[in-house]
Amino acid sequence: MSEEFETTTVPGGQVHLWSTSRFHTITMVAYWVWPLERETVTAATLLPHVLLRGTRNLPEFDDLQNAFSDLYGASIQADAKRKGDLVTLEFVVQVPAGQRITEGLDLTRPALELLGQVLWDPLVVGDGFEEDRVHREKEQHRKRIASLMDDKMLYAAQRCTAEMFAGQAYAAPRYGFEEDLAQISGASLYALYEQIRDGGSFHLFVAGPVDPDPVVAFAAKWGRAGVRGDWSAGEPFMADRPVKMVEEVMDIQQGKLNIGYRTGSGWRDQDFPAMMMYNGVLGGFPHSKLFINVRERANLAYYASSRLDAHKGVLYVMTGIPSDHRDTVMEIVDRQVEAMARGEINDEEWTWTRIGLQNQYRELQDSPYGMIDMRLAGILHGVSRSPGEMIKALDAVTEEEVAAVGRRVQKDTVYFLRGKEGTEDAGTEV
Repeated sequence: MSEEFETTTVPGGQVHLWSTSRFHTITMVAYWVWPLERETVTAATLLPHVLLRGTRNLPEFDDLQNAFSDLYGASIQADAKRKGDLVTLEFVVQVPAGQRITEGLDLTRPALELLGQVLWDPLVVGDGFEEDRVHREKEQHRKRIASLMDDKMLYAAQRCTAEMFAGQAYAAPRYGFEEDLAQISGASLYALYEQIRDGGSFHLFVAGPVDPDPVVAFAAKWGRAGVRGDWSAGEPFMADRPVKMVEEVMDIQQGKLNIGYRTGSGWRDQDFPAMMMYNGVLGGFPHSKLFINVRERANLAYYASSRLDAHKGVLYVMTGIPSDHRDTVMEIVDRQVEAMARGEINDEEWTWTRIGLQNQYRELQDSPYGMIDMRLAGILHGVSRSPGEMIKALDAVTEEEVAAVGRRVQKDTVYFLRGKEGTEDAGTEV
């Protein structure tokens, strides 16, 4: 199966088209890419939700949603995500392919026209967005920010990242800071929109059984020529410093021990497939060392896993444990990391990790959005990787290569969220 996107440069951006009959829907994803900055992260992550509130021609939220729905159930969603040192504003449109409709209609053009209105023709009142809808969306954004605090697993993960990257923009929470919302007005948010619209890097991806001509024509019609940023998602995070220890106390029943490691290996590095194998063997699966040794054998964790951030080249170990067993769990985790550096990987760990990772990439081949997201990562890092290429690369990885990347892994930050004294540990949050 071809996994190639054909790229066309248009005024103000690029169009990436994957014309394939593999899918019964057409997936369109428009991205604006902007630097991740402490000063603008809250407003930038709020912006796509405000744009979905309505356009000049379809000023009400329901009007816009109904216009998409009238295209045989087409839909649009928007969000903001981080890709290393960048933030991406994404707009996802899904529309039925023409051959799946009795009348055989081509819905590509009307769906693109609606997307264009959202991106480039929003509702403007005076010198900015309408204050009432900005206020309403700010309240929703406040809830998004709060939801990360309410989920203590996510909270602990974010706090570990914040401590590890203290003083850098990457320390910011995904949706920014609640205290910044009060400063955002319709005028200030529109001013940021103009900066991103005219200076951000723009990418339109389309995957499915689609004719490329109307897609390119759409982008050429709406695109704006001008000087645009060409930013990289960043290099692997490196530092030479002692391990940072942070402990926080909350009224919770289950402790959260998160450990951040510098790996020196990221998306664009030649040994990235070996780093994927390293993470998988250490803590990426139920058969991995952390799950077996911390949870199953020692019975000291409600969960124990690891996660690799390919954009920043850092690895996180995440555990939910009884608060009074922190030191014991840290010792067990340290032993697993040391074993990885020595290349102590048994046949079951090796075989099932490679099969598990390859299956994940095969599943990705059946996901238009997943394929688009992977292609965008390649663009932002300057190194293209496809699922098929990664499946082959994983076959070629050796145990010595995994041990070699393991010897570069350095513990950087230990974050522990402890329950208050006298709080009895249980398997659920308060």
